[in-house]
Amino acid sequence: MAFVEDPGMTDFMGFDLTKLKVDQAYLKVDSAAEEDLTLYSLSHACYECPLQPLLTVKSNSDNSTALSTHHPWTFMLSDSTQPFLAPNTSGLCRIHGANLGEFGVYVLNLTADGNCTFENPKSPVFEYGAIVISIAVYIGVAILGAGLLYLYHRLTKHLDSNKASETQVQGLQLASTPEAGASSATDKAPTKPPAKPRLKSLDTFRGISIVIMIFVNYGAGSYWFLEHATWHGLQLADLVFPWFMWIMGVCIPMGLSSALRRNTPRHKILFRIVERSLKLFFLGIILNSLGGWNNLATYRVPGVLQRFAICYLVTSSVALAFTPDQPKQYQTDIGIALSDILHLLPQWAVHLAILAIHTLITFLLPVPGCPTGYQGPGGVALFQNNTPSSHCIGGAAGEVDRWLLTTNHIYQNPTAKFVYTSAAFDPEGVLGSLTSIFQVFLGLQAGIILQFHKSHKSRLVRWLVWGAVLGALGAGLCGASMNNGVIPVNKNLWSMSYVFVTSCFAFFLLSFCYVLVDIMGVWSGTPFFQAGMNSIFLYVGHNVTFEMFPWHYQVGLMNTHLSLLVETLWGTTLWVITGLYLHHKGKFYTV
Repeated sequence: MAFVEDPGMTDFMGFDLTKLKVDQAYLKVDSAAEEDLTLYSLSHACYECPLQPLLTVKSNSDNSTALSTHHPWTFMLSDSTQPFLAPNTSGLCRIHGANLGEFGVYVLNLTADGNCTFENPKSPVFEYGAIVISIAVYIGVAILGAGLLYLYHRLTKHLDSNKASETQVQGLQLASTPEAGASSATDKAPTKPPAKPRLKSLDTFRGISIVIMIFVNYGAGSYWFLEHATWHGLQLADLVFPWFMWIMGVCIPMGLSSALRRNTPRHKILFRIVERSLKLFFLGIILNSLGGWNNLATYRVPGVLQRFAICYLVTSSVALAFTPDQPKQYQTDIGIALSDILHLLPQWAVHLAILAIHTLITFLLPVPGCPTGYQGPGGVALFQNNTPSSHCIGGAAGEVDRWLLTTNHIYQNPTAKFVYTSAAFDPEGVLGSLTSIFQVFLGLQAGIILQFHKSHKSRLVRWLVWGAVLGALGAGLCGASMNNGVIPVNKNLWSMSYVFVTSCFAFFLLSFCYVLVDIMGVWSGTPFFQAGMNSIFLYVGHNVTFEMFPWHYQVGLMNTHLSLLVETLWGTTLWVITGLYLHHKGKFYTV
């Protein structure tokens, strides 16, 4: 098996392998039966789905198709012609859990005596070589960059020491005259107190989030496990948006306390909160028109920046309302240990009430034609009267959006549409904003810990405890599984378990960055620190330049992970370089 993907032959058993797309394989069906049969299939990505017709199989004919290799398949040959069959239906031939590999050729054979075989005349390629090569290249670049930076610092330090020696000699010569001594005594300016050091780990965390977001939005090399989960579940792409929300919450107490220390009137602080929220919301509305989607009859209203705006407005306003001008000083050991939580008790009450409202709506709101409390993708995963229920996608969350925004103004192509044949559903919809607000508040809790506890140990212990508690709560709600549990982990719904699990990882990641960057100082945070200081610029920029050169290009077929991953990393790296350049020039863009 070759380490680098290569489709290989243009003619193998009559198949042109170069016509396959990335993560595809050929399936051929040979049948010795005299009558026509139907090949039913079920992708294991489709949870609780029926078998569906894939091919009409004719005897001694070419019966073949190209299939995705992302997930295992179940195949069944049957003389039925029904549009749907139960997964446990028996047939003439059944293959369960067939793992197809990229650019492979597979043959399902039904012999005259009824025997069924599944063969692999051409082995698949090794599709992960691109990841290994990319990691090796970036490690090499990092080592080379660190070495050059070390040499640069050594050289500048040597030059500075020589200049300092020359300056010292000149100073001694000048100091020998009375006039120079008098002048030096009178010209001394009062020194300013040193500025409070900036926590670089916060910007590093934000930079990691924006870089991963750009990477997955640019395609992630078409590796399915790096993209969004189809419905329930958690993959790499599902982490970055909640991390962005969470780190926004971490920074809210800092800005608020700074404004209160300057004696800024609260109505002016509220005005700035509203102003920033409106800017974010309308910037998101503008970005929704990218790609020519500017028909007002079908203009999408929700979006990423719109959710940021709503969550920032609510969380910051609640914090402003309940933050005293002077924080209460706790005297007892327990009070000091829990000071960050006690300070936020009124805000906890408000946000737990918001969370309770979300839960009640999710499980109690009647949705016409759908089970109450349904959290699934609908479509072929939910049959009612022998008919797929496409409109039931998301249950109450989808219904609320259809009430408030109408179907025409929400996202038309959710991830579940192509697997479950679901209807329109917006992953940034209204109901999910309530749990997103709670996620931002959990970030605010992490930020309050920074203010109330000054030692590294006390901060790290609390962050790690919060991470462990939230992880346990999330695992309990989802039953530590993908599709089971009371509340599965689901980015589309922004479910409660999703908030807890992603916030758990956020607490752990911030602790990791804090140790390496701010405590030990073994890593400056580069290049993520610089990207994090211009995150809104990089977010808007990578959206506006999507499919534009030089960030994107087309060379040849582009039907391998290697070619697609190189393009993805190229575009992502250009934005990282942009962040480094803007930081070098001292240019920082915020909303």
